[in-house]
Amino acid sequence: MIETAMILGAGLGTRLRPLSLLRPKPLFPVLNKTMLEWWAEFLSSAGVKRLVINAHYLAPMMLERIDLLARSFAGRLEILPSPEAEILGSGGGVRQAAALLGDRDFLVVNADIFSDFDLVKLARAHLADPGRLATLGLIERPETANVAVGEGGRILAFRRPEAAAGEISRQSYCGLMALSPAIFDLTPPGPSDIIEVFASAMAAGASVFGWLYEPAIWRDIGTAADYWDLNRSLAAGRSIIHSTARTEGARLSGWNVIGRDAVIQPGAAVENCVIWPDSVILGDASAKNAVAAGSAAADALIVFCDGGTRRDD
Repeated sequence: MIETAMILGAGLGTRLRPLSLLRPKPLFPVLNKTMLEWWAEFLSSAGVKRLVINAHYLAPMMLERIDLLARSFAGRLEILPSPEAEILGSGGGVRQAAALLGDRDFLVVNADIFSDFDLVKLARAHLADPGRLATLGLIERPETANVAVGEGGRILAFRRPEAAAGEISRQSYCGLMALSPAIFDLTPPGPSDIIEVFASAMAAGASVFGWLYEPAIWRDIGTAADYWDLNRSLAAGRSIIHSTARTEGARLSGWNVIGRDAVIQPGAAVENCVIWPDSVILGDASAKNAVAAGSAAADALIVFCDGGTRRDD
């Protein structure tokens, strides 16, 4: 089994603004656990013993949470930060972390993907062929399919509108992959896109394969609406309220995910909302189909996921 993994968590999260102005997307809470926590648990359950997490955007916040995560997983999973002075992209971030990732094959996951993709089977498919540079997790998503796949799962091309010679199917890359340490020498210094690194390596004869799997859950939290909808789907009609949250006298309906130390004052109406930790919803306020972040005294932010954004002063 592959025992080392990396979470790509350095991105700016521009499509998640204004929420990502408050915290980086790996720290967005899903059912009151951050994406980093979900991934650390999932990777640990798949046999990973060492986890590297890169950080650039809002780095002090990220590094503090990585340190807390490392302490909470002590003895089960070694967690190491890989800070980036400049954002290096998916290729450059992996290359910079080479000394931490070591000289054996490793997994890479995008921090903004939430999935139960079978990482053990992906790792086995990769390790079964020692000559592979990479094995990418693929899913059936016709609307985003841009990976040309040939005989035996060999990837022939990326992001190519016309069919490649020998193409059998067209699939979508799901944001999870297994890599050989040979990738470090093939990646140029500085910022780079890992897909472009693959394309150059394939042109020189490297073997890059895809492994097709259909997980029960696969979500990309690219926008605030995507993030809200992920919580909606997982909450499944329930209200999930952190034990330290205060909701006495509030009017809660539908489903809600209410975070640590959040306060919903008596009389406030909240329906189908994600309320971030330490947020305050005033007693005369109402929120529906929204993500709420911050306190009323600190310019609270409510993003309505059926359209619109409001700040309450």
